[in-house]
Amino acid sequence: MIRKKILFGLIFLSFLSPVNSETNEKKEYQYPKYSFYSKCLDDSPQRMSNGLVYGCSLQAIEKLDALIKSRLNSKGECYKNFEKYGSHACVLKKSQDAFEKYVNATCKENKYGVMYPYCEMMLKKDRLIWLDKTL
Repeated sequence: MIRKKILFGLIFLSFLSPVNSETNEKKEYQYPKYSFYSKCLDDSPQRMSNGLVYGCSLQAIEKLDALIKSRLNSKGECYKNFEKYGSHACVLKKSQDAFEKYVNATCKENKYGVMYPYCEMMLKKDRLIWLDKTL
């Protein structure tokens, strides 16, 4: 009787893993307003290729950069006189500078390959989501 319960439990757990992987697959559509990359791939008549990944990543980076810049500029400008007082605009500027260094360090391994723009795009998308939550 115990063996049947264990066997049934293992079979049940094995059915959950494909369901879990299927739901994680559509993670990018969780924030549809930032799914520029997915839309580019869906709209393209080409089959999936390195060139398509590269091109769609670059298009998405341009749009994400513009959105990040607008979010940062919405808090004003960081003036030299107020840097030491920690104004919100100056804190955001320092945070963005650190983020740019992080992107360069994280994606540096793939800098000359197709995956560098994809890596940069994914990190910038996460940064934009974080800015939306914190601002």
